[in-house]
Amino acid sequence: MVDVNQYIDNCNENLWKEFSGKFNINVKYSTNNYYSNFLKDKVCTIYVLRDVPDYASFTHELLHLYLPYHKVYIGGAIKCMLSEKNVLNTIFDAPLYDHISNCLEHIKMLPLFVGMGYPIDKFLKDYYSEKLTVNEVERLCKGYKKGFISYKYDKRFVNYFIGKFFAAKADINQGNDYKEQLKKLKELDNELYIVLDSFWKEWVNYDVEKKREIWEDNYNDLVTNLSLGLESWCSKRRFV
Repeated sequence: MVDVNQYIDNCNENLWKEFSGKFNINVKYSTNNYYSNFLKDKVCTIYVLRDVPDYASFTHELLHLYLPYHKVYIGGAIKCMLSEKNVLNTIFDAPLYDHISNCLEHIKMLPLFVGMGYPIDKFLKDYYSEKLTVNEVERLCKGYKKGFISYKYDKRFVNYFIGKFFAAKADINQGNDYKEQLKKLKELDNELYIVLDSFWKEWVNYDVEKKREIWEDNYNDLVTNLSLGLESWCSKRRFV
């Protein structure tokens, strides 16, 4: 076990006290070349590298507990609800579910990260890389549909479309401009784009910390709307 104290600084000290009071948090050395975390029930393991402690990277992983701390399990809800639909199972896979969950978590984590005093470019190791390139959009346009008269949609490219949509929307580097690329995605499949974009906007505006009455909409309602939209979109298409 790793001594967690070497990863605590003046910026994340209060966050550590708050989260470690609710979760059993262990710190272990990673067998991979990156920081990561794993949460099951109330037990969280944060994996760190064997070099000089990186406070920002550790805090990033710690902040992945922010949504569970407030009993918001958006990624799990999406996977649970969509995996029950046979038609969606042909499109969504484990890596895509994980990717979407990460994107949704990151936009809620970022204000806390910056508010603690860490530089925004330390939030992600790939901060400066483009998340949706012109070449990727061109590749999507070429492979998305099969046939000439009666279109069939390639499941792999639909998966790619969805993943790239969330990657672009969740990019925190305001220097990366995706206006033209997202316009091309919308032109490629307007209905799917609207379904995803509606959900994204609802999530951006969702107050994680608000205490809701039982009759008030919560994050599960957002996921239900996403699921219904995707089912409606799928019902009008054939896939290969």
